Amino acid sequence: MKLEQFIEKNSPLWSELKSLTELIDKKGIKHLDSKQLKRYLYLFRMSSHQLAYARTHYPGSEVIPYINSLIAISHNHIYSVKKYDFSEVISFFKSGLPNDIMKYKSYIIAATAVFLFGFILSWLLVAVNPQNATYFMPEDMIQNINWDMDTSGGWDYPVMSSYIMTNNISVAFKAFVLGITLGIGTIYILFLNGALLGALTGLVYQNGNPLGYWSLILPHGILELTAIFIAGGAGFILARSILIPREYSRKHSIIKGAKEATSLILGVIVFLIIAGIIEGFFTPINIPPIYKLIFAGLTLIMIAIYFAIPYFKSDV
Repeated sequence: MKLEQFIEKNSPLWSELKSLTELIDKKGIKHLDSKQLKRYLYLFRMSSHQLAYARTHYPGSEVIPYINSLIAISHNHIYSVKKYDFSEVISFFKSGLPNDIMKYKSYIIAATAVFLFGFILSWLLVAVNPQNATYFMPEDMIQNINWDMDTSGGWDYPVMSSYIMTNNISVAFKAFVLGITLGIGTIYILFLNGALLGALTGLVYQNGNPLGYWSLILPHGILELTAIFIAGGAGFILARSILIPREYSRKHSIIKGAKEATSLILGVIVFLIIAGIIEGFFTPINIPPIYKLIFAGLTLIMIAIYFAIPYFKSDV
């Protein structure tokens, strides 16, 4: 094939590649629909082959630097690493996360229900017979509890709070990951840990100081429990993607479900970090329990307002 014929045959393809590249330069690659994106990748591959052909058959031709420049620009669009944009992080926590929580609220409510079922059941069993607490709590933990619930006295707050926080972080991530077991592992983790908290609460009401207990649990516990419920909801999303792929293949349904669940897990991580800060710097303070309970109540109100952001926007 002569050079003139080669150029005449392939110039429409190069012109199309150039037009799409200019469109991406102006609006970004996200503005291409799926068909345009597939066409862009096809044009890039074909132009690469034609560049290799031209270098072999038309060395020294001016068409070589032209095709090479087109491919170089296209390569930058296709393989460029996305730059970190802090504004996207702010946008996610400002509106993206609340929207996702509202979108998947049925899964989060289901996770909350499983946890509360375990909590109420174990509390009732302990109320009937305190010995039943050993079904849900380590016996050495029960023996080491100081029922005065006083951070300034015999209550071993560092040990107990460390146990509770570590347990809650573990629970949150297990509740998510075990969604891969068709949700069975998620249900088990949520129920078991709801039962642990319910058994501890039942023992406190029989032996100790409920007001002091809630003042130690709730300031950071509101956020930690919220994180667990959201993580459980993410686990159920993962389970649903496996059990009910809908119009997708099972493979693509799992990928889609994992992406949806991951957006919630980002919120879980932030909630657990904030809860850890509260637990480390506020909960141990030796102030009247009522002030800690007021703080916990304000935390609950703030979470409710944050979750309701999509409703406020829909009314505007």
